[in-house]
Amino acid sequence: MAPEHKLPDSELVSELIQNNRLNELGNVVENYHPADIADLLEDLPSKEAILVFGRLPVDVASEVLDETGGLIRQELVEKVDDEILADLLDELPMDDAAEFLEDLPDDVSDRLLDLMEPEEAKDVRQILSYEDETAGRLMTRDVAALRRQWTVNQALDFLRNLPEVETVHYLYVVDQLSKLIGVVPIRNLLMAQPNQKIQEIMLPSVYSVPVTADQEEIAEIFARYDYVAIPVVDHQGRLLGVITVDDAMDALEEEVTEDIQRLGGSEPLDQPYFAAPILQVVRKRMGWLMLLFVAANLSGAVYSAFQDELGKALILASFTPLIMGTGGNAGSQTVATIIRAITLGEVRLSTLLSAWRKEVTTGLILGILMGSIGVVLGIVWGAGWQIGVVVGLTLPIVIISATTIATLVPTIANHYQIDPTVVSGPMITTIVDSAGLAIYFLLAKVILGL
Repeated sequence: MAPEHKLPDSELVSELIQNNRLNELGNVVENYHPADIADLLEDLPSKEAILVFGRLPVDVASEVLDETGGLIRQELVEKVDDEILADLLDELPMDDAAEFLEDLPDDVSDRLLDLMEPEEAKDVRQILSYEDETAGRLMTRDVAALRRQWTVNQALDFLRNLPEVETVHYLYVVDQLSKLIGVVPIRNLLMAQPNQKIQEIMLPSVYSVPVTADQEEIAEIFARYDYVAIPVVDHQGRLLGVITVDDAMDALEEEVTEDIQRLGGSEPLDQPYFAAPILQVVRKRMGWLMLLFVAANLSGAVYSAFQDELGKALILASFTPLIMGTGGNAGSQTVATIIRAITLGEVRLSTLLSAWRKEVTTGLILGILMGSIGVVLGIVWGAGWQIGVVVGLTLPIVIISATTIATLVPTIANHYQIDPTVVSGPMITTIVDSAGLAIYFLLAKVILGL
């Protein structure tokens, strides 16, 4: 029976377990969509989740295993028998099985591979041999490859006898050396005459990606051209496999996750959050945290350089959180916008000047508004109109400098093939904070005659 798109009822499932109605439990749960079953397992206590998983048919359980993440995947790996897990991995498409295994410790991954069917394990090992985050890791080798001299009838007979393929939206045509020479949309095949040759109905121009292509680039190709599948070839143009849109979207999600982690000032984790050991999390965060710690000393150096001025007008110190916070927030807003525009191909080195003008104009308007408020605050807080003028003049300059830094740094980094998220976020905020303080104290020194 096909899975129904209805939300699982965790209370009903728990009730069936408590009343030992296990046969009914299996019938109820297997009617949910695998993705919803995976969510259900996350919501259940560990023992109940393992029990529910054990009542699923093999074909359903394999899809659920592929959908799981976080703690429940770790629980399944630890508590479900290795032979059962290996059988479920045999049921999965080889690219999904490889993706599952690559997140596990090497000893666990090797143990499961040894228990899988030899042919399945061979294909999965082949995928895992390719470099991480490349087309080779995303593709499946289960692809329908036709010969141009075949008739339509011969091609249809071939497809009927195939045990399993990832997609038949597009059928790829290869020569005797397995080189990709064309593509046949399934509609063309179904509408053709039985005795027509494949070479008569194939499209000779077919877009493919090399096996070494970066997964982020592949995800962008799917998004730009609305492809359902893309063939993967080696350096000689031989067809190796195919990447489908669902795998491309998984890769895109992974890239977005990495970018978000980098924006927070941390190296991305190599495993799902709950599967990553604490020491790995510490190692990923320590480097940038130490760098930011050292960079933050710039603010201390600014305070030290202007300690005499602070001694003469202590009221200046009360406005430093306002100055630093406004500059840091303006920089964060700009860098988030610019990095997204870089990802979409809207901002590059050739358009940097236009982007900078746009951000500086925006910063100037915001700065004038915030500066006006700063003047009022200086007077309302009893600091006097001169301090208010210092704050009012500092805020526009700080916001403009923040938007400038946040526009230039990621764009230039991207031009030189450096991930812009690595050099952005907390690092830009730290630089903007220090620069803002220096501007603030210099203006105070000039206007107040300190």
